[in-house]
Amino acid sequence: MMKTRWGWGISCIALMGCVGLSARYPQEKPQENPALPKVRGQCEVCHRQEALDWAQSRHAQAWVSETFAMSTNNRSIKMCLPCHAPEPLLVKGFGEHPDLRSEMREHGIDCMSCHRDANGSYHGTLGTQPEDHPGPIVKNEKFGTHEMCGTCHEVFGTYDSFKQTQWAKDPRGCINCHMPVVERPIAVAPSGLPVRKARVHKFEGATPEMFQKGVKVEAERKDDALQVKLESIWVGHTFPTGPEQVVAIVDVRLLKAGAEVGKKQELLADNVAIDGSDTRLQPGERRVIRVPLIGEPDEAVVRILHKHHRDLPDDKARVLYEMRVKL
Repeated sequence: MMKTRWGWGISCIALMGCVGLSARYPQEKPQENPALPKVRGQCEVCHRQEALDWAQSRHAQAWVSETFAMSTNNRSIKMCLPCHAPEPLLVKGFGEHPDLRSEMREHGIDCMSCHRDANGSYHGTLGTQPEDHPGPIVKNEKFGTHEMCGTCHEVFGTYDSFKQTQWAKDPRGCINCHMPVVERPIAVAPSGLPVRKARVHKFEGATPEMFQKGVKVEAERKDDALQVKLESIWVGHTFPTGPEQVVAIVDVRLLKAGAEVGKKQELLADNVAIDGSDTRLQPGERRVIRVPLIGEPDEAVVRILHKHHRDLPDDKARVLYEMRVKL
């Protein structure tokens, strides 16, 4: 018998755009840095690491991803579109649903989406004014707070779920998980800039590392069954979270001499529109899944799968957790 523990922390989804400050120096033209992603406003010229982070994020893929196209009938469901290619949130203000921009939608949720306002100023947490910056810098006390993230992430209940948890007591409860702190210069400049605390702009959600942090998983034999125990210990919302197309699967395969003799899958999803049930793991919830040991198995494989669309095949799911249990 073997027991193991894992965990997960998904989606307090933090809708922070990458740093939109784009001071330009003659010797550092965007075309001279082909490895850098292109960002509206040329923010990548100086804010290189933030741009590289963003290019790896789902914010960068918000408009062009396969699952977004699947979920919106090829982008025809109008209510879904504005948050995937928004005009700057600060045009209307945090908490107000943004408008869909008319151009360069392929950039998804980018630097300007979060940092720029209607007057061409750039908002952040510092308020310092670099000499060559293309627009004024505004120190905004609401920047990076869950009120900002909730502007878009309230649509499918993530923000409402979060507000019921202990993490909502911290105004920056979302980004503390989804934008961890690192120490590095906030930008490049000819004279150099000091190392300081900054935020990673990858906006990671359903990753194995975050899963390990947030959900404890134990698996052990109990009489004639395998018991898989899940406990949400560090997740500020349901697992999984997001629109109803986003699902997770507890996948258990029973093996005998390496051959499969039985299996069980339990879906964690918002099925209210289908059968009236919401089977997602709630914050702080403990759950036991019992798998009968049919076929005299000698081993079990337990996996937690995550899908951005429930119609994706299992081989396209992200594996958040996997272990083998001797029976």
